[in-house]
Amino acid sequence: MTLESAQSATLDPLGQVPAAIGAPAPRRSRAAVAWTVLGVALFLLLSAAVLAASAIANLRFDAAVAAHRDAVAEAETVGASTAAVEAEAASTAEIAASVLAAPDPLVDAAANAALTTVTAEFDALMASAPETEFAEPTRPLSRPIWFADLDRASDLLAAETERLTAQAAEADAYAADLAVADDAVTDSGVAYLDAIAPVAAAVEAANGSARNVERIEYRNSVEQLAGSTWGYDAAARIDAYVAAAAALQSTHAAEEAEKAGPLYDRRVEVEAYARSIAGGVLLEFDWAPIVIGYGENGSAGGTATWDTWEGGLSTITLSNSIAEQWGDPVMAALVTHEVGHAITSKCYDIVGEYANDNEPWAVAWAIGMGHTDANGNGEWLYGRPSDELIERSKACR
Repeated sequence: MTLESAQSATLDPLGQVPAAIGAPAPRRSRAAVAWTVLGVALFLLLSAAVLAASAIANLRFDAAVAAHRDAVAEAETVGASTAAVEAEAASTAEIAASVLAAPDPLVDAAANAALTTVTAEFDALMASAPETEFAEPTRPLSRPIWFADLDRASDLLAAETERLTAQAAEADAYAADLAVADDAVTDSGVAYLDAIAPVAAAVEAANGSARNVERIEYRNSVEQLAGSTWGYDAAARIDAYVAAAAALQSTHAAEEAEKAGPLYDRRVEVEAYARSIAGGVLLEFDWAPIVIGYGENGSAGGTATWDTWEGGLSTITLSNSIAEQWGDPVMAALVTHEVGHAITSKCYDIVGEYANDNEPWAVAWAIGMGHTDANGNGEWLYGRPSDELIERSKACR
């Protein structure tokens, strides 16, 4: 073998015949190209899928955020309106409790029972108020990046929206029921106030011996209740009525205690007679053994004041001897004379010039009432009044 032949036949260290210098590189196989194309296609498809999923997740998240914000706004509106209804209801309940504290004898039993029932139902409804939490969630509403996180956030927001919507609906229904119940208590309360007047009249009649000032204050408190609307003012007027009734009853009891004793029944008769002819002027009575020096040895004495305040009122003081001798026409004439003084407050214009020098008027009034006995009507002490004055007095009844 020649050297040239030997060189061309030399093997590389691995026993391979080396490629000739300058020969072209082998081409890639078709399979490799196909796999490459497939890989790129799969990558593009996967990227598109991820982008699509992300876009959908973002849209879903945006919708969840918008729905949640709407739910929060609605919940806040419902919460505010419900709070207003609850505040009004609390006021109504407080007023009802205050009004119902009035003693039963001072109010109408049926109206009291009706208001008690609706108030108890009202209180029970308020106690059943739904527990709501309308505050924004503490979890952040920042937008996640990964679509799976976006989906989880959307689900959380959707659940929160559902909770808020359900609670708002429950609160709204409760507020509507509460408003209806509030109206029922208010209507019953107004009926309760309106029903007091007849009861108040009976209470006053049962306390006939009460002092004038307390009687006037009691009447004024009853007038203040007439036409009252439901509110704290009504509660205050009820309180004033109850206080005035207590004062009325207290002075009645005190006067009854003063009249007590063997002469009690006759004193009551004397007072009833005087009131029957006083033309509505309020009278209160004091009894004493001696009045202006009279009261012993068959004598009798009396005095009377007159005042135009509140339609007229008077305090008449009588000696015990009048009660002892009641039935004697002289005693009736004397009491009539004192009522003549008292009624000046009602007939001030008729009394005219005798308002200050009142004895002639009282004598004339007693005579005009048919008491002609000079020993009783005051004529023996003050002289006979003019016929003109006697006729004038007959216009005062």
